[in-house]
Amino acid sequence: MKLIDMKTYPKRNQYNWFIQYQNPAYGFDVDIDCTEVVKESKEMKQSFFPHFLYRIMLAINSIPELKMRVVDGKPYSYDVIHPTFTVMTKQGVYQNCGFEMKENFPLFYQTCRALIDEVKELEVNDELDRFPICKTPNVVFLTSIPTLNFTSMTHPLPIGNQESLSIPRACFGKYYQTEDGHYHVKLNLTVSHVFVDGYPLADCFRLIQELSNKRIEEIPVLLK
Repeated sequence: MKLIDMKTYPKRNQYNWFIQYQNPAYGFDVDIDCTEVVKESKEMKQSFFPHFLYRIMLAINSIPELKMRVVDGKPYSYDVIHPTFTVMTKQGVYQNCGFEMKENFPLFYQTCRALIDEVKELEVNDELDRFPICKTPNVVFLTSIPTLNFTSMTHPLPIGNQESLSIPRACFGKYYQTEDGHYHVKLNLTVSHVFVDGYPLADCFRLIQELSNKRIEEIPVLLK
C-alpha cells in the first residue's frame, strides 16, 4: 500500500469534497453480454461464477481509482485487490469468505471452487467474517443472486464509515438468454465517490464487457 500525496494527487478536489459526505457511495446497474463466458464455462464443465468473477477482478485491478482506500483516515492506493464474496452454507446461512487474487485462471478457478466447497460445509457460529482476508481493505465485497435476474439493486452501507465505504461492492444476478441467443447478466458496482468518479467506473464496466467477449486463453493477449 502507498500513501496518496494530497498535495499532488490530481483528483484531490474530488477527495476533499466527498470525504465530507456521510454517504459518498453510488453505483450503476449495467447489462453485460456474457455469452462467451457461459459458453466457455459449459464447454469446460465448470461453474459460471468463477469465470465471471475472474473477469470482474481483472477489470477492477486494471483501474487505479478502484484500488484506492481510506485507511485510518488517510488515502492509500494498493497494487492488488482481492476477491471476497458470500457463500451459502449447508444450513442455508450466508458466510463471507475470500482469497488472494490469482492472475493464472486455472489456479484462480481451483482456489475459488475449493473455498466455496469448504465454506458450504462450515457450521454456523457467531462470526460472519471467519476468513482474515475479509477484514482487509484491499478487497472487493461481492455477492451473487443466481436465482434472480434483477434490474437494479442497492447494497447495505455503513453510513459514515469512510473506510468501509471506500471498498467497492459488487453484485450480479442470474444470467438469462435473449431472443438472439445471447446470454446477459446484470452487474452492479457500487463505489465511493471519494475516489471513483463516473469515468473510471464506466471504464471498469467497459473492460468487464471487453473481457467477457474473450475466451480465457485470449485474455492475456488483451491485457498486454
